[in-house]
Amino acid sequence: MCGIVGVINEASTTEEEVVKMIEKVRYRGIDEQGVERIGPAILGHCRLAVVDPENGMQPMTNEDGSVMVTFNGEIYNFVELREELKAKGHVFKSRCDTEVLVHLWEEEGEAMLSRLIGMYTFFIWDDNQKTGMLARDRQGIKPCFVADYKGGTVFASEMKSIFALPGFEREINDNALKEVFAFNYTVPHHTCFQGINQLEPGHYMLFKPGAPPVKKQYWEWPFRQEREEIDPETFEAMLDDAVRLQMRFDVDGGLYLSGGVDSSVVAAHLLKQWNRDQLDAVGLNFSESQYSEYEYSKEAASLLNINLKEALISWEMIPEVAEKVSYHAEQPHGDFSFFLFHILASRANRGGKIVMFTGDGPDEAMFGFGHNERYFHQQTRMNFSLRNYFDVICYMKPEMRAKLLDPDFEARTTDPVDRFEEILDPWRDLEPVEQIMAYECTSLMPGNNLVKGDRMGACWSTEGRAPFLDHRVTEAMVKLPVNQKFREGYGKYFLKNYALRKFPRQLIFKKKSMPTTPIGEWIKDPLFDWAHDLLSSNTNPRFQTQGMVDLLLAHQKGEGNYTRELRTLLMTQLWLRNFFN
Repeated sequence: MCGIVGVINEASTTEEEVVKMIEKVRYRGIDEQGVERIGPAILGHCRLAVVDPENGMQPMTNEDGSVMVTFNGEIYNFVELREELKAKGHVFKSRCDTEVLVHLWEEEGEAMLSRLIGMYTFFIWDDNQKTGMLARDRQGIKPCFVADYKGGTVFASEMKSIFALPGFEREINDNALKEVFAFNYTVPHHTCFQGINQLEPGHYMLFKPGAPPVKKQYWEWPFRQEREEIDPETFEAMLDDAVRLQMRFDVDGGLYLSGGVDSSVVAAHLLKQWNRDQLDAVGLNFSESQYSEYEYSKEAASLLNINLKEALISWEMIPEVAEKVSYHAEQPHGDFSFFLFHILASRANRGGKIVMFTGDGPDEAMFGFGHNERYFHQQTRMNFSLRNYFDVICYMKPEMRAKLLDPDFEARTTDPVDRFEEILDPWRDLEPVEQIMAYECTSLMPGNNLVKGDRMGACWSTEGRAPFLDHRVTEAMVKLPVNQKFREGYGKYFLKNYALRKFPRQLIFKKKSMPTTPIGEWIKDPLFDWAHDLLSSNTNPRFQTQGMVDLLLAHQKGEGNYTRELRTLLMTQLWLRNFFN
C-alpha cells in the first residue's frame, strides 16, 4: 500500500508542487516520502514499508539512474523474477519488489506486464529510450486517476492529489453523478469530477517527451474463452500457490473473517502456510445483536483455531465515520459496507496489523451476490431480460428521481439505462447471464467493490491482499461453466461445494447476505436528526431539497422502505460538503 503521483510533459510544475500532491495522501504511506525529477516527469511517492523496510525508498532507479519508477502495490512473484534478472547480470540493492520493475523494463519493455502477478499501478521512465509507461493491474485492484494538466498529463492514486495542483478546477461531471442514483456508485472509467478519469484495468499508457500519451490494452477478461471445468484438487493447488506468493511480507498481518464462504476458504488456505505466531482475524459485530452475523465469524474461527478479534459498530459512530468515508472514497455512493471496511481496518490498525487478507473476488466472477440468486432463480435463457436485471439493481427509478432531482439536471444528463446498454455492448455475443458477469467484473468490481478495500484500508495505513484476485485464480473462476457457478438457486456453487471439505453445510450454504449497516432503521430514530440536517441543508440546485426531506419523513413513518435511496442521498450530500463547500 503506497501512494503515487506524477506530472508528465508539463514544464512549469515544480518539485514543491508535487510534494504538496503527495502530502495529500501521506496516510497511504506513512514510512517514507520522496519526490524526484527525471526527463519530462516529476514523480512522487509515499511508502508503506511492507517488504524490505530499510531499502525500499522511492522513486527508485536502476544502477545508473537512467530508469526510474514510482510504484503502488505488490508484485507477488518478485522473488522468481529477481532471480531470473540476477542471472542475466542485473545488480540489486534491495530485497523489495519495486526494484524488479526497473530491471524487468530494461529486459522486456512494455511486454513486462504479462510477467507480473500482483496488484499495482506504477509509472516508469527510461531516460535512454525517452519513453515512459503508466500501467494498472488487470482487475483494477489499485487505483489510478489521470487528467490533462496544462498541456501535459497528471496521474495519482487519489484525486485529492490532483486537486492540490495550482489552477486545477473542481467541476462536477453531471452524467457521472446522475449514474450514482441508479447504479449506487460511479461507473468507470469516468469520475464525478469533470476532466478526471480512471486508467482502465489491464491497460497502460506510453509517453514520449512533448507528445500526447498512447493508451494500450495488455489483458482482457476471458469471457469469450472456452469454458473449462476444474476439479477441487486443481483449484486447491492454484489457491495454495496464490497464498504462497501473497505471504511475502515483513510486517505483522492477519485476515478479515466474516464467516462467509469466501473469507472462510481464504482462512483455511492461509492457515496451512502461516509462518508467524497465532493467526489473528478481525470480525464485525454490532452493538445491537439482531443486526450481527458475528456468530458466523466465531464459528469459522473456532473450526480453524484462529484468534478472532471483534470490531464493534454502533449507531453513535455513524456521523463521524460517514465524514471520513466520504472524504476517502472521493465519490458519492450508497454502499454503507464502506463503513464496515473502515471500521475493520481501524481495528486491524489498532492491533498493529499492516497486511490483512480478504475474501474479495468470487462474487463477481461466480454470480455470488444476493441479487443474482434472487433474479436468476426464476430465469431461463428463453425469458431472460437484461432490462429487468437493470431494474433489479437500479437504486432509484425514474419516477423517484423526478421527485428528488432537479428537472433540468435530469433532462440534460444521460438516462442510466442507456449507460447500462453501453456497458454491455462489447459483450452482446455472450449468453445474457454471462453479460451480467461481464458487467459485474468490468464495472461493479473496479468501480465500487475494490474501492472499498483500497480506500478504507489506505486511510488506516493497512494493505489488503486477496488470493482470489490472483489473476490466475480469477481467470479459472470466470471460465467455469455456468452450471458450476449457479445451481439449485445458489451462486458460487462450485466454491461452496469446495468449502464443504472444511466447513459444515449450515455455515457455507446459509442465505447470502451483504455486509452493511442497518442504516434504514437507525435514520428513523437515533440518527433521524443527523439525516434530516444533512438533507435539509442542501444548497446544490441539482437536488430538490423538500423532496429529499419528504422522503425521509415518509421512511420514518413507515410509508415505504426508502433505505437505498436515502443512503445514496445522504452520502452525496456529504460528498458535496467535503469537496465543493
